[in-house]
Amino acid sequence: MAIYSTFGTMSDQLFEGFSVSDRAAWTALVSKELKGADLAALNLWKESDGFTALPAYFREETEKLPMFAQTIRPLRFNQQDNDWLIAAEVVVEDIPSANRNILRKLAMGASAITIDMNGRDVARDEIDALLKDVVLEAVSISFRNEGNALRFQSDYYQRLSKRGLANDAVRGGLWFRELNADLALALLTDETHRGFGSLGLDGVQFYDEGANIPQQLAATLAWANEVLNGLRASGVSFEKISDNLGFALAIGPSFLPEVAKFRLIRFLWARILQQHGASAKRWRTWVHAETGKRHLSHLDTPVNLLRENAQAMSAVIGGVDSLIVHPFRRNEEELAERLAINTQHLMKEEARLARVIDPAAGSYYVEHLTDIIGRHAWDLFKQIEAMGGYSAAVANGFLAETFEKTDAAYAAEVDKLERVVVGVNKYPTPFEGSNDQV
Repeated sequence: MAIYSTFGTMSDQLFEGFSVSDRAAWTALVSKELKGADLAALNLWKESDGFTALPAYFREETEKLPMFAQTIRPLRFNQQDNDWLIAAEVVVEDIPSANRNILRKLAMGASAITIDMNGRDVARDEIDALLKDVVLEAVSISFRNEGNALRFQSDYYQRLSKRGLANDAVRGGLWFRELNADLALALLTDETHRGFGSLGLDGVQFYDEGANIPQQLAATLAWANEVLNGLRASGVSFEKISDNLGFALAIGPSFLPEVAKFRLIRFLWARILQQHGASAKRWRTWVHAETGKRHLSHLDTPVNLLRENAQAMSAVIGGVDSLIVHPFRRNEEELAERLAINTQHLMKEEARLARVIDPAAGSYYVEHLTDIIGRHAWDLFKQIEAMGGYSAAVANGFLAETFEKTDAAYAAEVDKLERVVVGVNKYPTPFEGSNDQV
C-alpha cells in the first residue's frame, strides 16, 4: 500500500512541469521546425485516399466536432460489449467437400459461416447435404452468390422445418452483389421469411473495383437508400428494414481510416434513416467485414498474414458484428485457415477486444477522421442522389469511372514508391516461390 501511495505522489510531481498541448502551441513549434513551410505538407494521406488529415489533433478542437462523444453502441443489436461473430468463408466447388470444409472450420472455432454458392442453383436435397451434421441453431449461416435467391430462401426454410427448427431459431441471411427493391420486397414478404440480417448489401465489390474509403461508403449507402426508398413505398415498416438490412465491407490496409469507416457506416445510415422519419430505435444495422484481397502480395505471402492481422484489428476496434479473415495463402490450406480463425480468437480471448464498448470513441484522431471522411462520403452520396440515385450512377458509368480513377491513382503511387506496400514494392522476401498463390 505504501508503494502505491508513494508512486501516486511521485506521478503528481512528475507531470507538474508539463502543460496541456493545444493547436496553437503545436502549430508554432512545427512552423519553427519546418522553417515556415506549409502545414498542409504534413498531410499523411495520398490522392487516392480521397481525403486529407494532419498528423495531430487536440482536445479543444475535437470537442467541437458535431459527432464527438457519440457512440455506436445504440446502433448495434442489443450490444452490451464489443463482441463479434468469428466467421469463415466456404466456396462451394462440390457439395461433399463444401460440407467437410464447413465442419472443419466450425471445429476450429468459427461461430459463423458464409457459404459462397458460386452461382449454383442448388436442389433442395443438396441443401441437406451441404449442411449435414451442422447444428444450425448454434451457428450463423449466410449465403452469397446463390442461383435463385427467392427460391433458395423458400427451400432453405423448408429444410429447417423438416429438421424441426422454427425460423426464428437460426441466424444468418443472404448477401447480394445486386439487390433491387423488388427482390428485397419479395424476400421480406415471403411467408417463410424469418427475419434479422437476411438481406446483406455486399459492398466488398466497391473495394475490389478500386474505390477508396469515402467512395465505398457513399456507393454502399446510395445503394441501400435506393432499396430503402422502394421498400418504404411498398409499405414495409422501418422495424422490418432495420432488422433485415445489413452491410458488408472489405477492410483495407489504412488502419485508423478503416476504424473510422466501420463506425461511419452506422452513423451515416442512421442519418439516412432519420431523414426518412425512422425513430432512433430503428437505426440499428448489422455490419460485416472481411479482409480485403486487393492489397495482398502474390509473391511474399507470409506478409499477408501480418497485414490481415492489422486489418482485422481495425475492423474489430471499429465495432463490426461479424468478421472473416481470409487465409493468407491457398496452399497449406488447413494451416492458413487455422491461423485466420485463431487471429480472431487471439483478439477476442487474449487481447480482450470484445470486452471494450466502442474502443475508438473519444480518440482525437479517430474522431477527426470520422468527421473528415464522413463529410467526403456524404458529399459523394448527395452527388449520386442528385443524378437519380445508385442505379443511375451505375448505368451512366459514373461510379465505375470514379473507382477506376482512384485505382489508377493508387497504382501510380505504388509504382513511384510514394505509397509503401510491404512485400510488394518495398521489403519483399526474395525466397518466396513464384508458384505461391494468394
